[in-house]
Amino acid sequence: MLNAARARKEATANQVVSDLAEGLAGIEAARQTENLLSNSLLPQAELTFQAALAGYETGKVDFATLLDAQRQIRQARQNRIKAQAEAQMRLAEIERLLGEDL
Repeated sequence: MLNAARARKEATANQVVSDLAEGLAGIEAARQTENLLSNSLLPQAELTFQAALAGYETGKVDFATLLDAQRQIRQARQNRIKAQAEAQMRLAEIERLLGEDL
């Protein structure tokens, strides 16, 4: 009986450590995604939109291309928000595992 309780305790501790490691990896992945979106993809989408706008104003680019460039900006912003939310959810899960706010 005592051995079974110790085994359950050890299994629970191992599960918590595993869940904690998974949460930390998830936070890191979400932060890297957010960083990529903020520092690379979003600025690139904004530059593409500015170029499309200039092209549209001179008649070299059609309206659909301009709209697509604007859609890319919105998509990058939406994905950045999703990455931020994912990081916050992972943090909340870690806080739940630890039983305290970080």
